[in-house]
Amino acid sequence: MSVSKESKAFDYAKSPDGEDVFPKLAAIFKPVALTAFGVSTLDVMLYSHPKGYMQTLGRYIHFSWPIFGAATAFVLGSNIAGSVRAKDDRLNWFIGGMMAGSVYGVWRRTTVGGLAVGVALGMLAVGKKYANLNGTHLLYPDKFNVQYGGFRSGQQDWTLMKHRPGNWTTGEEGK
Repeated sequence: MSVSKESKAFDYAKSPDGEDVFPKLAAIFKPVALTAFGVSTLDVMLYSHPKGYMQTLGRYIHFSWPIFGAATAFVLGSNIAGSVRAKDDRLNWFIGGMMAGSVYGVWRRTTVGGLAVGVALGMLAVGKKYANLNGTHLLYPDKFNVQYGGFRSGQQDWTLMKHRPGNWTTGEEGK
């Protein structure tokens, strides 16, 4: 019996709240890093225009730490709430969203802003947890239903000898 060494991506929603905290943090840090890099790059190129390497690095840190902090606060908050309450429900994710919003409040130094963003992120998290529990999707489906070979298809075949859909033939079979 051979053992497969392929690694499978960790699915955040498959394990209940309060378990697998470090794999959940690792799974969420890749999209968070890409988001933080994108937001920081947009700020540096389109808004702040820092002069020199140190000011540029400072702007990247200024925008990246709250994004990483909010993601970490969400994961830790929802998992701590799940382990303390011993339940896997939407309230845990609301608590995590509130904690993520509080990071925004600390970053912008506003209590009201942190509360408002916390409520908004908490409600968004409740919607996402509801979608996970019911097998639906909040924003987009897992697999898009597109026509094979269509203009905007992700399955476009640009090879010289591409597959002919349906019962099309080359005309050489009848001879």
